[in-house]
Amino acid sequence: MVGDNDQMSVEIQEVVMPEMQGAEEITVGAWSKQRGEHVAEGETLMEAHTDKVNAEIPSPVAGVVEALLLDVGDLVVPGQPIARIAPD
Repeated sequence: MVGDNDQMSVEIQEVVMPEMQGAEEITVGAWSKQRGEHVAEGETLMEAHTDKVNAEIPSPVAGVVEALLLDVGDLVVPGQPIARIAPD
């Protein structure tokens, strides 16, 4: 039977870098959350910097940060995975 409650598996959500006004070179400015911390849906997860704008990247889901895949100062492109979150 599909959906047995004995074994609940939590699917880790991969967070990807969104488009930023056509910017091709985006830098990780700062992380607002660290591994093991809870983040709410819509809460700032990361600050991103381009030559034109600084932006706060929100978490698409609420949950616990399982992994931050980049370091401050790393370059990132739209669509690239930046973090993994275990949803609530």
